[in-house]
Amino acid sequence: MLTQPFSGANIMTRILLVDDVYTARSLTERVLRHVGRYEVQTVGSGPEAIDAALANPPNVIVLDISMAHMDGITTLHELRANAIKCPVIAYTARAEQKPGEFVAHGFSAYVPKTGNLGDLLDALWNVLAKERSV
Repeated sequence: MLTQPFSGANIMTRILLVDDVYTARSLTERVLRHVGRYEVQTVGSGPEAIDAALANPPNVIVLDISMAHMDGITTLHELRANAIKCPVIAYTARAEQKPGEFVAHGFSAYVPKTGNLGDLLDALWNVLAKERSV
C-alpha cells in the first residue's frame, strides 16, 4: 500500500524531473502532483537539468538515464561537479545495467520504467524519508 509519510506536513518538496520523452515526462509529472505535496519542475535534457538545479535547487531529482546529447550518468556527474548534492533517482528503461551499477555511480536509488509509477513513488518517499532523518 502506498502511503505518503509526510502527508500532514506543510513541507513542499521540490522535484526536478528530467526525461527527454515528453509523454513520459508529462505523465510522471501529473502523477507526482496528484499524489503528493510536490512542486514539480520538468526539463527534457541533461544541460537543462543542470541549469534548473543551479537556478532553483530541488530536494530530489528524478533522472532518466537514456537521453540524447547527455545521458543521465553524465548529467549526474555534472550535477555533482556543480555542487548539487540532493538525492538523485535513476529512472530508466535500460535493462542492460544492474541496479548496483547505478548506486556505484552515485544515484540514491534505481527505479526501472515498467509503467508502474508506484515503484517510483515508493523510491521517492524512501529517499525523502532518509534525507529528512539525517
